Amino acid sequence: MTGKTSEDVFAISSRRVEALTDGVFAIAMTLLVLDLKVDFGHLVGSGELWNQLYGIRDKFVTFVVSFMLLGSMWGVHARQFEYIKKTDRHLAWINNLRLLAVVFIPLTTSLAGNYNHLVIGRIMLPINFFVISALSRWEWTYATDPKHGLSAGLPRADVQYFSLRNRAIVIMALAVVVASAFVGDAAFLLFLAVPLLNKSSLLALERKIQRR
Repeated sequence: MTGKTSEDVFAISSRRVEALTDGVFAIAMTLLVLDLKVDFGHLVGSGELWNQLYGIRDKFVTFVVSFMLLGSMWGVHARQFEYIKKTDRHLAWINNLRLLAVVFIPLTTSLAGNYNHLVIGRIMLPINFFVISALSRWEWTYATDPKHGLSAGLPRADVQYFSLRNRAIVIMALAVVVASAFVGDAAFLLFLAVPLLNKSSLLALERKIQRR
């Protein structure tokens, strides 16, 4: 009878990590709405109400941006864990760091909504998303390393593609940080380019870079 290694002892089903992650994302996405306060006091007409609602337009836009990006990042996590079959203690802690960055989103969203006129107020939310993107790439890179034996069923070509896509998203997130200092939430429109990063174009770009 062979003894268990330390990694075997600490290996757990990835479903436990997914359950925790789903809960944290759900709570963070729900907390975002708490920053949208509509206690405008006594109003005598619809015109006054519309004026008050217009006054919180920046907060509403920031809320929508944060909610949609969190939803997208939850989707990335869900797709990754379709191929991650078990979790060791190192991957669990990388995932915890990823979730730590997620729970800061309501705070940085509030800063962006209330202090969008200040550069530091505009860039904190993009920095938060950049950190999440970087941790996502780190987690995927660790989990798909063959020596850890945590992923299965994904051809190496697809691993390479997803790794390149994750790298591109990190670079895009960094560009959003820089652009947000000048244009605020509009910088997040750069993420619309992500769906254009298809497999063939990324792999061709990687081969071109390697030839250089």
